[in-house]
Amino acid sequence: MEEILKSYAKVNIGLRILQKREDGYHNIDSYFHLIDLYDEIAVSVKPSNELVIRIKGNDGYLDKGMDIMEKAARAFSRETGRVFSLSISIKKNIPSKAGLGGGSSNGSTILRFLNRYYSECLSDERLMMLALFVGSDLPFFISGLRSARVMGRGEIIKPCSLLSGIIDLYCPSFYSQTSEAYAKLDTLDRSYCNLPDSLGPLTNESYPNDFELITPRNDLIQNISRNYTYFSLSGSGSTYFGIGKKDGKEPCKSDMIRTIRTVFV
Repeated sequence: MEEILKSYAKVNIGLRILQKREDGYHNIDSYFHLIDLYDEIAVSVKPSNELVIRIKGNDGYLDKGMDIMEKAARAFSRETGRVFSLSISIKKNIPSKAGLGGGSSNGSTILRFLNRYYSECLSDERLMMLALFVGSDLPFFISGLRSARVMGRGEIIKPCSLLSGIIDLYCPSFYSQTSEAYAKLDTLDRSYCNLPDSLGPLTNESYPNDFELITPRNDLIQNISRNYTYFSLSGSGSTYFGIGKKDGKEPCKSDMIRTIRTVFV
């Protein structure tokens, strides 16, 4: 039987990129918060003598290589020894490569579905470790939390206070390559600072995103930013978001930017 799942996006309230680790990853410090923007994933599974994974609807978002949902399903099969035929059809509403965690959310949605289908055969701890193997942002989505402080490589997750209100997303037509963004950041001579220990009044001074050091705001983005009490890049970009619109008007419009108005989950 086919099941329809919602795969939610997130924004980063502040993002500090800390020291590079021996395993090649970076430690981070960020507050992740789900927003009411989600992909719709229709999924069905049945027993099979061989592992079969079919994905429809994601063609325009795929890099060369394996979709993260397929990577997650194959990792689950290896970890548990389960063999199955999995059909996935996805309606993409979250912009791709935009710093909103769409791919990570999709991958974690498949992991949680398969674990539930197989009667929670993986403990929470094993499922979290498997998620981290698939990708650094997956553990947050696996956790089931709506808001959390995320540290380490993404495996340290601490619940935090929830935010409410309207968020305006500004999604440029270009994409951001996360690996390239990290490489550029590594070339800078900079200090390493953590975020505040809790979510307080949101200001860009208190909750900055380090990727803005390598992503200067163009005139259009800079003009838009003046309309909000808090305005930031999400993840490594390319999406910016504004909270607390000063004049209460509708989001700014531009043919160069897709605008999405949503709320915190």
